[in-house]
Amino acid sequence: MSVSVGPVKAAMTRQSVSLRELARRTHYDVAHISRALRGLQRPSETLMRALADALDLSDDDDRVAYAARHPGRIDAAGVRALAASLAAQRRADDVVGPGPLVNAAEAQREALTALVRETSGKHRESLTAVASQASQFAGWLRIELNDYPRASALLNEAIDLADEIEDGSLAAQAHNLRGNIARQRQQWNAVHRNSVAAYAGESAPRQRVVNGAQAAWALTVLDRRGEAEQLLSEVEALRDKAADCAPPATAYWLTPEWMSLPIGHAHLLLGRHRDAAEHLRTGLYSLPLELRYALWTSEARAALAEAEA
Repeated sequence: MSVSVGPVKAAMTRQSVSLRELARRTHYDVAHISRALRGLQRPSETLMRALADALDLSDDDDRVAYAARHPGRIDAAGVRALAASLAAQRRADDVVGPGPLVNAAEAQREALTALVRETSGKHRESLTAVASQASQFAGWLRIELNDYPRASALLNEAIDLADEIEDGSLAAQAHNLRGNIARQRQQWNAVHRNSVAAYAGESAPRQRVVNGAQAAWALTVLDRRGEAEQLLSEVEALRDKAADCAPPATAYWLTPEWMSLPIGHAHLLLGRHRDAAEHLRTGLYSLPLELRYALWTSEARAALAEAEA
């Protein structure tokens, strides 16, 4: 891996790593590292590789930094590489959780949003879509960490970026996560408002199932049972049709089985424990073992235990 000075300095700031600590990790002299990072001497490949390893950098860090330094050189391949970097972080969250990823995700989102402001031309729209996804992903990590004020700010940013390029699907995904925050706070009118906005704005059938089911949860809690049952019936019919459609690239986890999870939650709130347990088991047991007990499945596991009890 080849990495330049910029990502190293950014990572030092992000991780609060001092020159002295970096020297301890790499066994290089402090003054030698300082001169290299300040541009007073040309750093060797060996030194840069050692610094990158000490800070756990990847090629993706260098790619984002290069793009930020050269906004006029953004092309289709560069946008695809940035999207691939973000996709890799999403996959990592499934395995290691939000803690190790959140600072890097925030840094990447900051670099991408700055890059959007400086970029013009035919690739700006696709770059803006990646920036919206980055803000949304950073917001999701903050939700996992129960940092709801920061999550809300990031999701608002994701919606603004999606609206700028009139991407209703990306905006709907962020509205759905805003509904998730409201649900954690027991703000059920806000859950309903955001979920309905997501349900109406989303074109991908599988994502609509999730949005509609969450709206049905809210209607049940708001004592609008008739509306909840009608919407849930509509969502279940949509789920059967959605099974034949591919999931959005930004929501790879939406398998036909996984869509049973939000439906199971809605059945549980309606007091249909047997139906709830069946749907929740279907959704959870479809996941690979390494994901079945991930942080983001804890709510579904608790709901299944309640339904079976």
